[in-house]
Parts: sequence; structure tokens; C-alpha cells
Amino acid sequence: MSKSIAWRLALAIAMTCALVLSVIGVFLYRSLASELAFRDDQALLGRLEQVRALLHDSDSLEALQERPRLYQNMLGNLDSVLLVKRADGSPLIAINPHQQTLPDMQPIAQGRAPQRADIRTLDQTVLLVGMAQGPAGETLSVTVGKRLDEREQMLASYRLRLYGAVGLGALLAFGLGLLLLRRGLEPLRELAHAMAGIDPRSLDQRMATHDVPAELKEPVQALNAMLTRLEDSFARLSQFSADLAHEIRTPLHNLLGSNSLALNQSRSPTEYQEVLASNIEEYERLNRMAENLMFLARAEHGQRPLQLQVLDLGEVGDELCDYFEALAEDRQLQLDNQLSGSLMADQQLLQRALGNLLANAVRHAQPGSTVRLQRHDDAGFCWIGVHNPGPPIEAQHLGKLFDRFYRVDPSRAQPGDSGGLGLAIVHSIMQLHGGQVRVVSDTSGTLFELGFAQ
Repeated sequence: MSKSIAWRLALAIAMTCALVLSVIGVFLYRSLASELAFRDDQALLGRLEQVRALLHDSDSLEALQERPRLYQNMLGNLDSVLLVKRADGSPLIAINPHQQTLPDMQPIAQGRAPQRADIRTLDQTVLLVGMAQGPAGETLSVTVGKRLDEREQMLASYRLRLYGAVGLGALLAFGLGLLLLRRGLEPLRELAHAMAGIDPRSLDQRMATHDVPAELKEPVQALNAMLTRLEDSFARLSQFSADLAHEIRTPLHNLLGSNSLALNQSRSPTEYQEVLASNIEEYERLNRMAENLMFLARAEHGQRPLQLQVLDLGEVGDELCDYFEALAEDRQLQLDNQLSGSLMADQQLLQRALGNLLANAVRHAQPGSTVRLQRHDDAGFCWIGVHNPGPPIEAQHLGKLFDRFYRVDPSRAQPGDSGGLGLAIVHSIMQLHGGQVRVVSDTSGTLFELGFAQ
């Protein structure tokens, strides 16, 4: 089961609220406990001073013993403790509602005012012991105290309310957060609904960006860019399929036509040999097309590893010129190798790329002209070019020359050409090398250049 973003975010909000409420609750709880403790301590300090004053101002100790209600009214509740002892330890006044055993404590001197540091907490009871002077100058020991049961009950009740408040706050935060997040994620559902309606026939559709939230604007723009790439790739694929069918259909029709004519009537062995030779040419054309397509497919998927080595460009150019020398002589052309220096590249792929460019140059150059292999370096690139002084290529064709099966003039296709895949192979070879390819054509001729990063 997939995890919902809304549920996870709502849970995170609830946990955050619970944490914040818990911190606030702990702070308030400790503040209340500290305030109650301070008030109880101040009341206990005041009580010791009151008892001291009462003992000092009384007419006699016997009169105090005869009026115990006075102490009970002064102490105010059953949680208070008052114990007055004579110097010999005998009790003079003993108010201890819970009959708890009081420990011996070091009393405060008579002339010193009590402080909070003198108060001790024992067995859920705060106690304070000090010396006092009786009516006849008799030295007395006074113990005052208060049980903390009421305070603990109050704090326990407060804790329960805090627990309830934190839990209820977390539940409310989760519910409200989930509701708001579901409403906030509505643009995503709308976007998903719009994307679901896009198919190969509607790749030209784009997601609207003017009404989407700011957080979704960049993803929507990236999605539109991806749709643009998909549309372009799909259009190229459709065009490639049509071009491939057209390129295959031509040799197949030639094969069918020649075989049909050969079978319509008896022919001499020489005529059958001519038919077979013609068929072999068409088969070779189909075979070259299949090999070129397989190379392009492997290159695009990175299945053709590079075997880089340092190459002498002068030697590479000489080998290519020797290979195309006979074809150039047939077309009354001169080949001029001006390549020099070294280059790190795959020798087989570089020879294939330059060979394709040189074959095109020889095919389209004007008779009596010179086809040149040249090199120049700039901006961190080594540019290797093939220049032919043939007729210029019109500007509308330059951007499509490296597309598969694209020809400027399909009528000029020859049986020995690459089937419109030569320049596409050159482009793939340069992509494998991480380089660039470019073409410039004007009245002085056409220059194809391969750029290798240095």
C-alpha cells in the first residue's frame, strides 16, 4: 500500500504540535509548581515569625495552653503542623492532625530571621524549626510545617489536564492538517488528470503555468519541457519509420521487378547473371542500411565502447586520401590532406566519420576542384574539417543534414551511398566522443567540421 503524502505531512504536523504543546505544558507546569512552592515557603516563614511574636507577647505559657483554638484558627487547616517545646523537650503546644513523627532538626537561632534555605521537605511535609523566647524569658523550640497533599493533588489534576490538552491539540492538528493538505494538493490531482489525457496524438498539449501555485511552477515547466522533447522525439521516430519504409521499399521493388521480368520468359545464362548481379547490388544496399542502423542503435544506447588512443592525424588523412584516390580521379578531383598533429580518439570511429564526410565531399564537389582535409584549434576544441567547393546547401537544409535518411536532393541518391545515414552516423560518433559537429555552406563551398574537446 502506497503511503499518502497528505497523511504523512498531517502526522508530522500533529507530532510537531504535540511537541510544542508538551514543551509549553512542561514550562507552565514547572512555573505553577515553583510558584506554589514559593507561596507555601513564604507562608511557612511568616508562620514561624507569627508564632515567635505570639509567644513573646503572651502573658504566660499557661494562658496559651488554655486557648488552643487560637492556634488552630491561625494555622487555618488540618494539613498544618505546630509543635512548641520547652528547653527540657517537654511539649507545650502540639498540633499534629496526622500524628506523624517529626524528625529532629537544627533550629534557627532566635535572633536570626528564617530563610527559604532553612526549610526542609520530609515525607511530603515541609518543616521549619526555630528558637523562640517565652513570656518569662524561657527558651522555647518552635516547629512549624505543612503537608503537601493539597499541592500534589492540585499539580496531579493540572498534569491530567495538560495531557488531555496535548492529546486533543495533536488530534485537532492532525485532522485540520489533513483537511488543509488535501485541499492544498488539489492542484496536483488536477495536474495528474490533465497528464492522463495526453496520448501520442496530443503530445502538443502543454500544462498551464499561470494558475498553478509557485511551488508547482518549476515542476510544471519541467514537465512541459519533457513533453516538448517527447513530441520532437516522437515526430522524429514517426519520420524515421516512414523514411525507413521508403528506403527499404525501393530496393525491394527493384528486386521484385527484376525477378519478375527474369521469370516471365526464358533467358540466356548471361542475362540471368546480369539479373543476379543487379540483385546483389540491392542486397548489398539493404545490408549496408541494416549495418548502419545497428551501429546507430548501439551508439545511442552506449553499447559501442570507445578505444581511445593517440592518433597521428597526418597519417589518418593520408590513409583516407589513398582510399578515395581512385574515386576522386574518376570525378576529376584532387585530394589535399592538410591534417597535422595528434588527437586522442577512437581510430576506427574517426576513420569512419571522416570517411563519410570525404565520400560526401567527393560526391558533391565540382569537377576539377580540390577537396581538403584541414584542422584548426580554438576555445578548447580541435576542429577537423572536410571542405569541398561544390554548390552551396540552402539554409533550410543545414539543420536537418544529420537526421536519419535526410537528403537535400533525394533524386541524387546513388546505389553505393549510405542510404541517408552517413551524416547521422557521423553525429553519433561525435556524441560518443563527447564532441560536436557543425556545417557551414556558402558560395565558396561546404565545410563539415568535427570538434574534439582537448
